[in-house]
Amino acid sequence: MRPLITASQFVLLALGLSWLTAAVLLTGAGPGEATGARATVAGLLVLSVVLAVGSYSRPVALGVLALLCGAVFAWIRTVRPSLTRDWAPDLVRASRAEERGTQVTFHDVRDFRYRSTTDWDAAWYSATYDTKDLVRAWYIVEPFSGFEGAAHTMVSFEFTGDRFLAFSVEIRRERGETYSVLGGLFRQYELIYVVGDERDLVQLRSNHRRDDVYLYPVRATPERTTAFFLDMVRRMNALQAQPEFYNSLTSNCTTNLVRHLEKVSETNVPYDHRTLLPAYSDELAFALGLIDTDVGLAETRERHRINPLALAAQDRDDFSLRIRGRAPSTPAAEGTATAVP
Repeated sequence: MRPLITASQFVLLALGLSWLTAAVLLTGAGPGEATGARATVAGLLVLSVVLAVGSYSRPVALGVLALLCGAVFAWIRTVRPSLTRDWAPDLVRASRAEERGTQVTFHDVRDFRYRSTTDWDAAWYSATYDTKDLVRAWYIVEPFSGFEGAAHTMVSFEFTGDRFLAFSVEIRRERGETYSVLGGLFRQYELIYVVGDERDLVQLRSNHRRDDVYLYPVRATPERTTAFFLDMVRRMNALQAQPEFYNSLTSNCTTNLVRHLEKVSETNVPYDHRTLLPAYSDELAFALGLIDTDVGLAETRERHRINPLALAAQDRDDFSLRIRGRAPSTPAAEGTATAVP
């Protein structure tokens, strides 16, 4: 009588079959794609392993599983990112920029006006910013309601003349597509750097999604802030030439920001669960001295939660100042932004 499968063998088989099934069903799957053929293939692969377990030795069954996983992994590597899908309306344009000396001209800066999360007036504009006018960077954390540790993170840059420009690293959804953490592990989404007005990127989250939003001033020298800004600009442009896939673990909103930070800063961000659970990333930034504050973490969070100010500043032109509790310091710069229909 053949001995029962050992616990370690069972775990290996369970993990392998789970990965195999998810990889076949999810890799590169677009919205509305028929899943019948994928489910059939996944079922046949699982059946092959199950038959091997029942008919041969356990090492043979594990070998069959390893070969099938290797074959599926090789197939996964053939799935390539694209710049030309049927993108969701809010992601149909990808921002790009041109550098001329210290000036950076952005095209397709998003500036939507929302009535709800599904109802908006679409708008984009072009604008020029001078790195000599950079004041500071701001770190933005939006914990997701109902998901412990999950959050979206962004960075906004402040320029003289009360001008602000926000960067949001996101999945580039196709029309009708929704985000899933599991799908984000299997090449379902391209990566995009959305550049937008804070009245769009911040107000969408604070006023319409009604998630808590925290806006923290970053402690950094002007040189480091400029290097951080330009590194993000160049990465954004690089994705226009060579698209990449988003990955829920290795290439998400927070891990990309950490890479920019590490490239331009003396701060070595340690491997930490708070980069994988970005709702706690402000705690890590606080511990590393990256948040400009003179009080403890709890009071810092309380001071920099902007939701009441954001709700009161709904759709105002001085939204960015009001969420910081400030009044305009100078007349708005003229001739630096051009609306794009």
